[in-house]
Amino acid sequence: MKKVLVISSSPRRGGNSAILCDNFIKGAQEAGCEVEKISLREKKINYCLGCGR
Repeated sequence: MKKVLVISSSPRRGGNSAILCDNFIKGAQEAGCEVEKISLREKKINYCLGCGR
């Protein structure tokens, strides 16, 4: 079984990009793939602070 990771960066719930991701996921699952979706909208991502690490 193939594994697929979908990273959605759509800022709007139910927006065009989100709909496209969901339809892609549906097709991949129908083809027998194991799919995991990560939505960046739900994550808190900050800019680089230049800490040198």
